[in-house]
Amino acid sequence: MESQNESDRQKRKLKRTFKFRPNKITKLQPSGNRLKGIDCPKPRSGHRIVAVGGNVYSLGGYTPFIEENTLSHVLFKELWRYNCASKTWKLLETTGKMPERLASHCAVVVDNHMVAFGGTGIPFGETSSNSTHICNLDTLEWTLLETTGDKPVEQYGQAMLVHDKKMYVVGGTTGFAYSIDVHCLDLETKEWKVLGKRDRPSYDWEPEPRYRLEIAMHENQIFVFGGGTASESFDFKEVPVFNIDNCSWKKVSTSSEFPEPRRCHGCVQMGTDVYICGGFDGSVAFADIWKFDLDTFQWKKLSVTLPTPIYFHSAAVSQAGQLFVFGGVDSIRANTRTNELFSMWLKIPSLAEMCWQAVLHYMPHMSRIDKKKLYEAGVPFQYIDEIDFDSLNGTTITRCCNLLES
Repeated sequence: MESQNESDRQKRKLKRTFKFRPNKITKLQPSGNRLKGIDCPKPRSGHRIVAVGGNVYSLGGYTPFIEENTLSHVLFKELWRYNCASKTWKLLETTGKMPERLASHCAVVVDNHMVAFGGTGIPFGETSSNSTHICNLDTLEWTLLETTGDKPVEQYGQAMLVHDKKMYVVGGTTGFAYSIDVHCLDLETKEWKVLGKRDRPSYDWEPEPRYRLEIAMHENQIFVFGGGTASESFDFKEVPVFNIDNCSWKKVSTSSEFPEPRRCHGCVQMGTDVYICGGFDGSVAFADIWKFDLDTFQWKKLSVTLPTPIYFHSAAVSQAGQLFVFGGVDSIRANTRTNELFSMWLKIPSLAEMCWQAVLHYMPHMSRIDKKKLYEAGVPFQYIDEIDFDSLNGTTITRCCNLLES
């Protein structure tokens, strides 16, 4: 009997042993919300997320619901933050002018500021946006950026990135017409320019207009991945590329194996690698994950997949290389959304980051420990600053500190 008990203890110990595993999908549980009895974001689609340090920010989104046998719609005018250390979603109270067209908008991070552009209200396409809003993620204050020049028309479903202090916006739809125009906003002069459309001969090749595409930047070239219209989705066998120096389009041939056509997929760039996940071709939703090499133009299908096919979700990657995937439509037939958050490490991070992940594994209630105690235990300030701390009773804090010291 004693031998059996010892064997059980060893099994439990092995089960709890931390192992860093890249390319493994993990569901991030909002255990802090359950512990505190506070709400999580409602299931949604058409939102956007960004990753900053140990936080994931989710802006906007949409969901339909049935009320008294009538189909109703909700547009979430919300900014949420998930803190990986405390495992808690928090609805943030912001000030200033928050964007209002918060379905199929764009969002990126620049110097700890969230930049949001475009998007639509409900009904889709009836009211859309071409405004740029910026949220200071330290002060949670929104500012409407006043711009000049040739700004894009009011659309949604565009793709956006920032490169060398310039913001590039590609494609989109008004709800009736689709675009493949490339616009550039200089974030220093705040002037918009449309790139190449007027100067390029009419016989020059350009891709088909589209929305819910994704883009990446490499060597001053914008690579366009997928997208579509209400009736078709574009493939990945040949990838359209826009050169921002001479404002010309070309297409590059890729490998013999490539993703199936899709729109409404997730996409992140890490160095010269681009990852796409999920998506929808008009009849089938996907759960696969692919990697594209921007140097060799080769696709590689990863062995790991999302837990369920999803589309109209959002993906982001942290500077350390942690991929996050949140929300989306998880059933075509039932037209339902999800609020699940998944994570996967795309690379081996620094040793310090791996050690921090191990500490979080063994100390799941880190946010209930006093900051001073953490510092005295040797936790670097850069990681202490990532924790969204709780204010609980002294007994809980003391118990957690005793665990640290042991």
